[in-house]
Amino acid sequence: MGVRLFLLFAIWAVWPVEAQGSFRNQLTFGGGWTHELNGYEPETAAVLEGSYGYRLRRHLQVEAGLVVGLQPAAELCSAHGCSQPHDRYYWVPFGLRVVAPLWRGRLEVSAGGGGVYEKYVVANTNQIPCCFYGVDGWGGYFVGGAAVPLDRGRHWWVGASPKWFLANPTEGQHDRWFVIPLELSWRF
Repeated sequence: MGVRLFLLFAIWAVWPVEAQGSFRNQLTFGGGWTHELNGYEPETAAVLEGSYGYRLRRHLQVEAGLVVGLQPAAELCSAHGCSQPHDRYYWVPFGLRVVAPLWRGRLEVSAGGGGVYEKYVVANTNQIPCCFYGVDGWGGYFVGGAAVPLDRGRHWWVGASPKWFLANPTEGQHDRWFVIPLELSWRF
């Protein structure tokens, strides 16, 4: 209820403001690190991401993207040897972001959230001795970020947008991942 109320207030607060100049579209690519926040032995992985955002208003952006966690599971060893699961986490976040330009447009801070689709895939399940299988499910995410322009025309931006993914792919399983990417954006 609190997140819905916050999003409704944010939309209401920025609705009368016009869109920012002529740059309504934003393509973002990045990479970084992710860490599982729950679990017996928390996992970490490198991440790659891409997203598209569209400014509805100067301070309100709708966005969707893909974040891929590369090989988060640790090597499994037994009396028969060791094997590495070739696994991936795929997160597809979609939602709203409230953007606040500061310092005469030389810095932007943002916060938002929405829904997320999560899919866990293991490519070599026949080579793993035990217990690895793919799952998928739905959940939500929160994001906060900051970015600065790289050029005078403010087409290229660099920044970071940490994300917190909360998904429940199977009954009783609660995935909680924190993602910290460094991002490069092109606005047009």
